[in-house]
Amino acid sequence: MASLRQLPKSPWRAVIESAFFANSVKKTDMAELYSYAAKQPEVMMTDEPMYKPQQFGLPKNAKVLVSNDGGIVGRTARARRLVREFSKAEKDKYLAILGEAVYAFSRRPGFWLEGLVGLHPKFMIKAHILSPCTDAKNMLDWGLNFAPFMEPWSKNYSKSRQLDEPDIMVFADPEWSHPDFPNGLVIIDEMQNCIAILGLRYFGERKKGTLTLGWTAGVRQNMVACHGGIKTIGSKPPVAVFGLSGSGKSSITNSLDHEGTLHKSEKVTVIHDDAFLIDLDNNITIALEPALFDKTDSLDFKDPITKYFYSAQNVAVTLDKEGKRRIFGQDIRNDNGRCIKSRDMFNHDDSCKKPGMVIWLQKDTSLPPISKVSTPALSVAMGASLSTLRAKGVENMDPKELGKLVIEPFANPFRVHPLVVDCQQFLKLFKSGCECYIMNTHAFGVPGSLMDIPKEISLNIVTQLVRGKIEWKEWKRFPGLFIPKNGSNVFCDDYDKKYTPLKTPEYLDFLRNRMQDRITFLSNKRDLENDMDNAFIDPLVSARTVIDKILNPV
Repeated sequence: MASLRQLPKSPWRAVIESAFFANSVKKTDMAELYSYAAKQPEVMMTDEPMYKPQQFGLPKNAKVLVSNDGGIVGRTARARRLVREFSKAEKDKYLAILGEAVYAFSRRPGFWLEGLVGLHPKFMIKAHILSPCTDAKNMLDWGLNFAPFMEPWSKNYSKSRQLDEPDIMVFADPEWSHPDFPNGLVIIDEMQNCIAILGLRYFGERKKGTLTLGWTAGVRQNMVACHGGIKTIGSKPPVAVFGLSGSGKSSITNSLDHEGTLHKSEKVTVIHDDAFLIDLDNNITIALEPALFDKTDSLDFKDPITKYFYSAQNVAVTLDKEGKRRIFGQDIRNDNGRCIKSRDMFNHDDSCKKPGMVIWLQKDTSLPPISKVSTPALSVAMGASLSTLRAKGVENMDPKELGKLVIEPFANPFRVHPLVVDCQQFLKLFKSGCECYIMNTHAFGVPGSLMDIPKEISLNIVTQLVRGKIEWKEWKRFPGLFIPKNGSNVFCDDYDKKYTPLKTPEYLDFLRNRMQDRITFLSNKRDLENDMDNAFIDPLVSARTVIDKILNPV
């Protein structure tokens, strides 16, 4: 158990922690936050019943509240600043900005809510959020998404393993503004588990900021920080999938039947679809949140899934024929509509054993729908150079950038510790016997001649992986990877025809260029940031060299 009474060891922590004790700040609970949020001028109270509100100490007739954030409905990555990267001059500058932000905040009434990150006795950290009373809806959502510090969670915390970690502290003021930071400012001191989120309304900033600190603390406890989904299927070892929003991460994790390819005897238990830690010392996987923060782009009007909603953000509200206020999704109002909902919509648990297989979800069209990685070092290299497309609306960025293929190591844009540390942790996982696979969930082929990869095929691939039905053959033009030799038998009749890698110079040149993109990215991390090891670059260089010899024989 961590304790707020630990003395701060950095000025950042001291400034943020002190703000909690201002005369203007009041400790609050979920009931008071719901009452305040329901009266916020911009919040909409729907007629959708909140799912089991009594577990949070709320009235049993509580309704789902909707908040819409204006023009910004996604994360703003460019607002982030890491304390460990500051020069002396930058440190002085940002400390002054933070100090002024706290002073201005303290002149207004504020709320302090306590919660928990981590759902297993081996890893539970107490967390605190401080915001203006006018931001009650975001604070309520934070409590709904994580576990508020009340029974049964507080009782579990009292029995949890003591960690040498300070409590997580989140200071958020969406009303802050500064002429030098029109897109807001996020200051992170991950070593002291504290974060200041200034000038940003979007709830996801608070959620991911809190998770960032939880993940980093877990890594210090010899755990693997995971932005992905994990579940068990039948009695088989757990399956973990890693990908950015829009890659199929939630669709694969939360599917109970894989489009009908799973038998009833192959019972699915979902741990989480977004954030977890793999405890390498104790062979367990730990969910960090009891709820799901999911997109509503496929939500139909009066969708039965709404039954499980706690809250919603950036979605439309309309009247039905009975004059009831209903949520309307499908991203009609804006991109990236979101909800917080219960995992009770499917069979779930808070923990499981460490994964038996890890799947990197990529949108690299040079890769077939599924391939198996043969060595731990190459498994890490392919995860550290995970290539994908940004999901529409998730990032507050230029729309032109959303269509570009990007590399996001381990699909975790919220990592604040060095990348090489994640590489070392994943290497331990793969060396322990965990298998690694790569799934392309987008399309396959060269530009101008692509074969779409339907969701049905991706789900069936996971089914057959778990069953061990795929027979593998060496992909000679990409040493270290294996591809199916019985794809048409286990996936679909024309799988081999559509998705077998070609031997044409055009395709090989394209594959080679995509390999080089990965090598360049990791090499820059090594040379420019001193944040990569050759052990995770060399396997890709060896593979590229094979293609070089084919394309340019001596």
